Amino acid sequence: MMQSHARTGKLFAFTIRKEWLKLLLWLAGCAFYVILGAVAFVEVYGDPLERQAMAQAMQNPAMEALFGRAIGIDNYTIGAMYSHTMTIMGFVLFAIMSILLVVRNTRSEEEDGILELIQSLPTGRLASTTSAILLLVLTNTLLAVMSAGLLIGLGDSSMTTEGAVLTGILYGLVGLIFGGVTLITAQLSSNARGAMMLSFGVLGLSYMLRIIGDSGGFNALSWISPLGLLYGAEPFVENNWFPVWVGLVLSFVLIVTALGLKHRRDVGAGLLPDRPGKRHASVFLKTPLGFLLKLVRTPLIVWVVAMILLGVSYGSVIGDIEDVLAGNEIIEQIIAGDDSVSMADQFIAMIMGVLAMAASIPTVQIILRLRSEEKKNRLDKIIAGARSRTSVLSTFILTSLTVAFIFQLLQSLAFGGAAVAMGYDIALLDMVSAGLAYLPAMVVMIGLTVMLVGWLPKASSLIWLYLGFAFILLYFGGLFDIPEAVSWLSAFYHIPEMPVEEWNVWTAVLLTIIGTALTVTGAAGFRKRDID
Repeated sequence: MMQSHARTGKLFAFTIRKEWLKLLLWLAGCAFYVILGAVAFVEVYGDPLERQAMAQAMQNPAMEALFGRAIGIDNYTIGAMYSHTMTIMGFVLFAIMSILLVVRNTRSEEEDGILELIQSLPTGRLASTTSAILLLVLTNTLLAVMSAGLLIGLGDSSMTTEGAVLTGILYGLVGLIFGGVTLITAQLSSNARGAMMLSFGVLGLSYMLRIIGDSGGFNALSWISPLGLLYGAEPFVENNWFPVWVGLVLSFVLIVTALGLKHRRDVGAGLLPDRPGKRHASVFLKTPLGFLLKLVRTPLIVWVVAMILLGVSYGSVIGDIEDVLAGNEIIEQIIAGDDSVSMADQFIAMIMGVLAMAASIPTVQIILRLRSEEKKNRLDKIIAGARSRTSVLSTFILTSLTVAFIFQLLQSLAFGGAAVAMGYDIALLDMVSAGLAYLPAMVVMIGLTVMLVGWLPKASSLIWLYLGFAFILLYFGGLFDIPEAVSWLSAFYHIPEMPVEEWNVWTAVLLTIIGTALTVTGAAGFRKRDID
């Protein structure tokens, strides 16, 4: 058995050297999430009366579906508010981090032929998987310690040390559980995309089970769901440690099961039978567009579902926003604080910007997929034939633009439709117009990505820093009085916040021209430079 794990330590050290920057960025993002909740609640909801008013407003099915069943209502302290509103979203974020981490270091490496190269050396059969497990444990341990420390240091007196430690352990534990799930799906599927989709499917099912369980009458479903199980710990309220022990046992069972399955299968194969493919590729698949859609089809389907659910979630709570937010000066400053416009309309305007930024992620990923195919030495095979670089790049750009339009339309319809269905007085067409108004800013995002891929391919990931910068400006620009000269750097800042403001055709035209110029310039660089 020891021979199966031979050279695990050296592989783990190699993995750390390979992954340290990505892990650092992920942990920094997770730290920002924890800091945001701890500091914002202390600063914004210092008044106990405001917290109790919010507690009453949060007790409705829509809010419970989004955040979890209301806890600590009788004494809605800062700690109770944090545990209620930040836990489920945090679980989803940290689960996604672990899913991507495990897929990248197991099935992706196997699919790229790296694992076969490693196992040709004197290494154990399970060494690579064990290395990925050690990395998963290390990452989530750091997450747990970091989260607990931040909550202890930044929270108020209601955020006790026990509750902070419990919260940190829960954050790390949810990563271990869904990392364990992904280790199993990596053995079941024969490719990285299949393993990832199966893991996200389990995460989505867990979220839905929790919603049904929290809605009442089916409480057992909440405890079946890992998200609902860990949420039942209720840090800063009950500090129930029982879910932690169950979660530890579950994660251990998942990891051991994954190792057993890995020992049974061949390199490059999955335990689930592959669906027989077609004998000959279709005419459409032989085109750049067909090839691209084959690559991004499954992720886009997942994004469509996520965008619709996100729109419905926000739209369903619009009617309660006045009760939740009204009267809080800091909240009014964040949203805008325009006394002539209802708080709900100002909230809609801000959420439209958030949804547009969320929709920018898959549109940018399509362009970055070009760089990914280049790094995997597959792009040169595409352009080696009769198709030029310009035609291939144009296919990626046009697909990205089409996806931007479709996503904005779908999530605006979902957001507006849910708001109208819940009785909020607003025209669905106005909501769609507000969503589509952000398309010029998304064109700029696409142009910047093409520019990076064309001229600075190794720095193409910097586009995520720009998107994060725009998000921070949207949320905190008004609160921290960020200079307008800095805000001008964000393309999203220039979009009129409909329905609060009127649409400006000249702003839309100017942003579209800037985005087009960036795209053309990036395309010129892509035509000239060498393909890696």
